[in-house]
Amino acid sequence: MRKFWKILKRIVYCLAGFLAVDLAIVVFFGIYRPALKPTDDIVVLGAAVNTPAAFNRSQQGLKLYQLGLAKAIVVCGGVDYPKGQSEAAYMKQAILANSTSSVPIIVEDRSYSTYENLVNTRAKIGADSSIIIVSDDYHLARSVLLAERLGFKKVYWSSPSSAYYSADKLAFYYFREMFAMIDYVPKFVTGK
Repeated sequence: MRKFWKILKRIVYCLAGFLAVDLAIVVFFGIYRPALKPTDDIVVLGAAVNTPAAFNRSQQGLKLYQLGLAKAIVVCGGVDYPKGQSEAAYMKQAILANSTSSVPIIVEDRSYSTYENLVNTRAKIGADSSIIIVSDDYHLARSVLLAERLGFKKVYWSSPSSAYYSADKLAFYYFREMFAMIDYVPKFVTGK
């Protein structure tokens, strides 16, 4: 019986260590910002329609475009519910409503996950493109690692301020993202 408890204790320590590393990766990408360089496209990842996340992500993409960091903006995200507006269409409207000049926007509105956002974007712009991914801080690690695995030439990242989240909500999203990262391990390994 004593041997069983020793083995169980080691398993718990390994699991705790794995989760700590997982959280550290998520937090690192949320805090660290590479120096942005001009790229081919800005990829704004989807968020639910009419939410602060979707609006602020789209405005961050517009801001980066206006700084001359890309030739076009790709907005991503499918329809959350039947007969609704796609996330991509909502973000396109938010960009156009807040821009004083013409903005080239590529709409990717067939995706329902981060993986599909990036796979469908790659099909539209090509894997040889350099990109800036725009999403919320907690979502950047999974997005960037997956984009690199899918073969984009160069991947940078940016996010809007998280000020529109309460501390409780933000902690929940970071916690949830830890498990999403675990779920994506096969995609990080195989790209599928």
